[in-house]
Amino acid sequence: MLSHDWGREAFHRFPELIDRFDNVDDPYLLWIELTYAFKEAYKSPRDEDLISRIFAFAEWCCSQPRGATAADDLGTCVCTCFYEHIPELPEALADMPRWFSRSDVLKMKDIFSYLAGEDGFQRILLVYEHKYQNQKKPR
Repeated sequence: MLSHDWGREAFHRFPELIDRFDNVDDPYLLWIELTYAFKEAYKSPRDEDLISRIFAFAEWCCSQPRGATAADDLGTCVCTCFYEHIPELPEALADMPRWFSRSDVLKMKDIFSYLAGEDGFQRILLVYEHKYQNQKKPR
């Protein structure tokens, strides 16, 4: 894992998760472990710092040069192992507007609806409608 930029970056960003990375030898396994940690981070007490660092690492991975195949493309790893699973966790679903704009969600419809389906995608959009309605209410 340390022979790759993604592995060195993960070790640097997530020192508390290093034991989880012992058997990680490709970016898919890394993102599976990070997704487990992400789900745990939403439990009480919520670990905002870890949630934030996972989202930041996802952005970092997606900004890296594309791989030659899906097997070594970090953006694909993030989408299939992490982003697709966010709507499965009610707390993360409710928190999506903090991390993605509505236009981002619409652009990423195929990713967010892959596991959730069309009904699940409509639930995601409802989160954004509720957020917008709450912002417009007079205080």
